[in-house]
Amino acid sequence: MNLYHLRYFLAVARTGSFSRAAQEMYVTQPTVSSGVGELERALGVRLFNRGSRHVSLTMEGRALVSYGMQIQDLVEEAEEKLKRRDVLPGEGFQFGAIDAAVTYLLPDILKAYMRAYPQVALSVQVAPSRYLVEDLLLNRSEFAVISLPFSHPRVQTVSIYRDSMPLVVGTAHRFADCASVTLAEVAQEPLILFHADSVSRKIVDERFAEVGVSPGVVMEMRSPEAMRKLVEVGVGISFLPALTVRESLASGALREVGVEGVVFSREVGVAWREGRYFGPAIRHLLDAIFERYGGEDQATA
Repeated sequence: MNLYHLRYFLAVARTGSFSRAAQEMYVTQPTVSSGVGELERALGVRLFNRGSRHVSLTMEGRALVSYGMQIQDLVEEAEEKLKRRDVLPGEGFQFGAIDAAVTYLLPDILKAYMRAYPQVALSVQVAPSRYLVEDLLLNRSEFAVISLPFSHPRVQTVSIYRDSMPLVVGTAHRFADCASVTLAEVAQEPLILFHADSVSRKIVDERFAEVGVSPGVVMEMRSPEAMRKLVEVGVGISFLPALTVRESLASGALREVGVEGVVFSREVGVAWREGRYFGPAIRHLLDAIFERYGGEDQATA
């Protein structure tokens, strides 16, 4: 059913005349007559009894007036809300985030967002960066908060937070009282590292490669919280995001040890599929993230 044809029909029903309907709609009378005729053919019924000077609704026409007015009201309501860029009731979306972002960067933002927009249903996928980007490419998520650098021809990113990755050890470890150690010394210790497919792990591997050493015993994990706990109890040592170990360092459960001549850090950023359109509900959350962390807002409106 063509909405223009429906509007022409309602105008004729309201005015009782094709010519007056045309004047009201600012179109020609043949345009109105043709539109109503197309609507009748599409529905397979006659909507008007046509006389030489007057037209009247058929039984089917009277039934369509009731439905047509409801349809027109809904269309006008939708147009008004979308033009105002309101968040629509029942609207919902999914976004992705790495563990550290959900735990340390986003809680206050999400709390404020859910208070401001309780009608929006949020789904948060927590996973390593590469899986979050896969969700973006498959249109499962609207955007993702991931570790950077990350490069893909169909994904755009903007940095919002720089996070150091200090070497941390348990209080009983032999490095605990050292101001600094060499990367060669670190390589001789049991290391607890992220899986090889993660951005954070690639940063660590690149630094080892730059000085020509390779770590010995490595335990691979995906959870920074689990890694932090294992370092605290002395299973191994690790390069962990400062966000993850801030409280443990403050409480004394972990010690930070400098690494001579090497700095480990990563950036956290927002990623989205190139050309993605963000509706009002998504836009409000992105704006809150960019406002809090000062990332340059490059996301398309």
